[in-house]
Amino acid sequence: MAGKIILSGLMPLIIILIAGIIYAIISVASGDNLDDLNAVDGARWTLYLQCAVFIASAFAMFAFFERKHGWQMGLNQKQAGHFALQGFFAGILLMTVSAILIWAAGGISWEASNWDQTLIRSLLEGFILFICVALSEEIFTRGYIQGLIKYHYGSTPAIIVSSIIFAFMHSMNPNMFETPFPFINICLAGILFSISRELTGGLWWPIGLHLSWNFFQGYVYGFQVSGMNPGAVVLQVTDNGPVQLSGGEFGAEGSFIASLVLILGIIALYYMYRGKNKSSTLKR
Repeated sequence: MAGKIILSGLMPLIIILIAGIIYAIISVASGDNLDDLNAVDGARWTLYLQCAVFIASAFAMFAFFERKHGWQMGLNQKQAGHFALQGFFAGILLMTVSAILIWAAGGISWEASNWDQTLIRSLLEGFILFICVALSEEIFTRGYIQGLIKYHYGSTPAIIVSSIIFAFMHSMNPNMFETPFPFINICLAGILFSISRELTGGLWWPIGLHLSWNFFQGYVYGFQVSGMNPGAVVLQVTDNGPVQLSGGEFGAEGSFIASLVLILGIIALYYMYRGKNKSSTLKR
């Protein structure tokens, strides 16, 4: 099983590395200075590529090795739209509470942006981007890895191990280890996503939550998103510090307030959904 997890992660990394080398060679050959390339566009291009290869890796590994065992990745879920909307609004609530508490504690200040075509275009591009991010990370981590571990060892090891792997997947993000809180909070977010996948019986609740959490964090409330710059945003953030409160350059996920909100979210989710999904092993 460990070999399958390693292989599923190595394939996307190798493809991304090769594509990055090809991109750099083409850019240099065409006379572009790599230092002058738009950082936001470059990060967005990289994220789209990551999304595509991680989705492809999850489906390929499942098709070649797991389909015959009978467990499901969680995409073929009844009332998928219903669960996705529930997760989406839960993500808005959790991120809004986090952002307001950070602001109320003095960690940040906000200034509203002017609504123009640049902002509207940025919001649309960001929404599409984070749809892809939510789909890829949930299909790969919660769909394939969590499903694989659950098949062999049960739900609790699957939730814990997949959440740790999810956090390490972000280890190359800027400022990930500036303080302990980014890693802690990505683990907590992974636990929240994983438990929601268990309790609702599919991937659509965590996909909706993942999408709105990222989008509202970056494009509405103006934070960095796991260390990545979102571009034009509704509210422009000024970081007043300290970094443990404001989240620093990692974003709201770098704040201890997000830790508290995520823990409360996990508890609330458990008590809201336990027992509603008959196939869940967490209902008692």
